[in-house]
Amino acid sequence: MKINPSAALQAYGKISDYGHAPRRTGTVMETQSPQKAGVTDRIQISPQATRQLEVEQLSRSILAEIKEPASQERLETLRNAIQKGEYHVPTSQLVDAVMRHMIA
Repeated sequence: MKINPSAALQAYGKISDYGHAPRRTGTVMETQSPQKAGVTDRIQISPQATRQLEVEQLSRSILAEIKEPASQERLETLRNAIQKGEYHVPTSQLVDAVMRHMIA
């Protein structure tokens, strides 16, 4: 395998331009160009990604709320209402819940 010295020096020069101190070549001191000095990377988040993040945060908060155990008082109240036949779920809410479950 042959190594081209000028290509190796050129590759080293490109690598050393990123983050190293200025280097001397001959009698002239080389520094970063003004264009490179102020260049920084930027991250831009799309509106879709922002919405997705909001949905994920909302989902987490809902799951946390759902996982909380129900109080014994609330369970007793529901149990008594069901046994007495006083517990009523509006049909539209029931249909919505069933449809969401079947679609998901």
